[in-house]
Amino acid sequence: MTNYGDPIDWDEIPDGWTDAFTVAIQAHGHTVLDAHESAITLDVPGLDEDERWAIVVPNFHGLWAYGTYRNGHCDNPTWLYADATDPQEIADLVHAVLTDAPLNRHWMAGAFSVWT
Repeated sequence: MTNYGDPIDWDEIPDGWTDAFTVAIQAHGHTVLDAHESAITLDVPGLDEDERWAIVVPNFHGLWAYGTYRNGHCDNPTWLYADATDPQEIADLVHAVLTDAPLNRHWMAGAFSVWT
């Protein structure tokens, strides 16, 4: 596996990580609409015209967050508990979230968390 460094130290999502995630998520049948230094937006049917579904650069704990964004703001981000450095693992978990696969769910610090 390629080493992308510690996500806790990322100011931006590494380009190589984004490329690998894009390949992995497309293999699951999903489409990346936009990818830049702080977020990766996916095509998710059923959202309102002004809504976007995205994962965002890991926080200071090294956790990815995902959610539906409206005008650049997500009211209820949810954490992905997986190896943030592994694009395939994150793609697999994102696919599970988007297809409503059974996941472990846990209420933590006022926000839902999911992991496989």
